Amino acid sequence: MPQQDTVYKYTSENAARLIIANRTLRFGRPSAMNDPFDINIDDLFETALTDWRNAEVAILVDTLSANPAEYAERVGVPEDAIAISGIINAGTAAHREELLALLTSPVIEDMYPQWKATLDALELEKSAIVTQFKNSGIFCATRNKNNLLMWSHYADQHKGVALGFRQDVARDSFLRLLEPVSYSNIRPKFYRPFDPLVRSTPSSDPDAMRAFTRSLTHVKSTEWAYEEEVRVVDPSCIPEGQDAIFQPYYPTELVELNIGLRLTGAARDELIAAAAALNKDVSIFQARMTAGTYSLSFERIA
Repeated sequence: MPQQDTVYKYTSENAARLIIANRTLRFGRPSAMNDPFDINIDDLFETALTDWRNAEVAILVDTLSANPAEYAERVGVPEDAIAISGIINAGTAAHREELLALLTSPVIEDMYPQWKATLDALELEKSAIVTQFKNSGIFCATRNKNNLLMWSHYADQHKGVALGFRQDVARDSFLRLLEPVSYSNIRPKFYRPFDPLVRSTPSSDPDAMRAFTRSLTHVKSTEWAYEEEVRVVDPSCIPEGQDAIFQPYYPTELVELNIGLRLTGAARDELIAAAAALNKDVSIFQARMTAGTYSLSFERIA
């Protein structure tokens, strides 16, 4: 993210009081997010592992059928591989499907211990990643303070505020780690199509692993694209038994207080005073309805 960008946190009036008074921002667990798909990878792994195994078996059968000698040399099968290949080629499509069903059944894991060892290793890797992300903390913000849906959903129906933050590039601010979210209708896959003789997975490919990790943490459905979200994900930072942690920001990083058009009275005045006390240079804006359009304008009042 460019250093000069301001990001916005829509929040209720009560939550804004705490953010300003405590000078902290909340990192919540993925399970607390309003999108149930957000970093929810249990089912993703289960489905992907099944697809991955079945795809490998199909490739192995095709290899055995087309070139049994090469298969026997590289993979290792009994010397009657050519005979098995002939049986496969002489059979019908239904026979091939029956063979695939057999080869993807649990009985094969008992016949070939090395195959079961591979699956067990992948399960351990999956479990470690699932645990890591379940205990991750996520801070979310947006690049847009003029979004009517977000004012309604996250700022108490315009009775809250949008706090503007700009990262302090001279110090070690966690806001420097903010990255934009991408939007897609396709969920990520962990196990890539592969050559069974190479057996490459993201765990053996650092670039692929980094891309996969980012696809889990920074990709959401296109239905959320209106949020223009940026976020920081801190893996394994939330202790067991806690729902969130709170990370401090620097007072000078609070650069804007945008007041919802329905926030009035003493609560409004108290927030203005608190923001100004935290950072004397904070810019304070009042949201107004824009004449003739469904949008907001922001009048600077301090």
